Amino acid sequence: MKLQQLRYFEAACRLHSITRAAESLHVSQPSVSMAIRELECEFGVPLTVRQYQGFSLTKEGDFLQEMAESLLRHADNVQEEMQSLGHSRRPVHLGVPPMIGTLLLSPLYQAIAHECPDLLLVTEEHGSKILIQDLRENMLDLAFVTHESDLPSEFSVTPLTTMEIVWCTIQSHPLAGLTEISTENLKDEPLVFFHRNFTTQESVVRQFKNNGITPHILHTTEQLSTVQSLIRSGIASGFLMRPLAEMMSNVATIPLRPSISLRVSLIWKHSQKPFRDMTQLIKLCQGLLSV
Repeated sequence: MKLQQLRYFEAACRLHSITRAAESLHVSQPSVSMAIRELECEFGVPLTVRQYQGFSLTKEGDFLQEMAESLLRHADNVQEEMQSLGHSRRPVHLGVPPMIGTLLLSPLYQAIAHECPDLLLVTEEHGSKILIQDLRENMLDLAFVTHESDLPSEFSVTPLTTMEIVWCTIQSHPLAGLTEISTENLKDEPLVFFHRNFTTQESVVRQFKNNGITPHILHTTEQLSTVQSLIRSGIASGFLMRPLAEMMSNVATIPLRPSISLRVSLIWKHSQKPFRDMTQLIKLCQGLLSV
C-alpha cells in the first residue's frame, strides 16, 4: 500500500467522483481507477460498487476511507514537522470546527500578524469529535472545540464563550414568524445537518430523539458553505450557532425550545508542555472571546 494510492482513493471518496478526484489531483482518471483497483487486489476485498453515475462504497470501503483520512493527515503532519526541523521555529497545529473557524480565524490571523508575525500556524477543519481524537494522537497541538458537558480530564481547557444553536430558514417559510420552535414543529421539515462528528448535530439530534421524533435529514455534510447554500435556497433548513446565523442575510433565525447552547473552549493535552509559540497562540486565542 502506498500513500499515493490512499490519496487517490480518499479524494475519490471525498468528491464522490473519480473524474473530479483526477481533476483535483491533476492526474488522469485511469490513474485514480488503477489506484483503487490495486488497493482492492492488495486487501482482497471490494472497496467500491459501480453505479450508473459514479460509485458507492462497500462496508470495507467505508472503513478504509475513515482510516485513510486519519493516516494521510498524520503523514502530512510528519512531513511538515520534518521540514520544520531545519528552521528555528516549530509550527503550531490548530484544529477548528468550521463554524468556529468562520467566526474566529480572521481575527486570529490579524492578531498573529500584528503581535506575533513570525509565528507559524497550520490549521485543520473538522468536527469537534475528530479534533479531540487528533489531539489524542498528537496530530494537533491545540483545538477549538464545542461541547455541552465537561471535557475529559486529560485536556487542559480554556473556556472562551457559549453560543446558542438556532434554527435557520428562509424568511418566506411558514414557520419563520415564530418566536421559538420545537422539534415537534420540525418533524416533517427537510433538514441539512453536519456529519455526526460535529457537536452541533449530536446535540440537536438528541433533542429530536428525546421527543420521540426522527428528523427528516435531507443531506449531511462537513462543509459550512453547503449548509448555508441549502438554507438560503429554501431547499432545506438547518441549525447554526447564533453569531454565525445572524451574519446570513434574508434568513430567519429562531431559538429552539428548549434551548441548546454549546460551550466553546480552547483545549490541549494536559500531558503536553506548551512550547514557545504554542503559549503565544494560547494567549492570543484567550483575547478573542471572553466567557
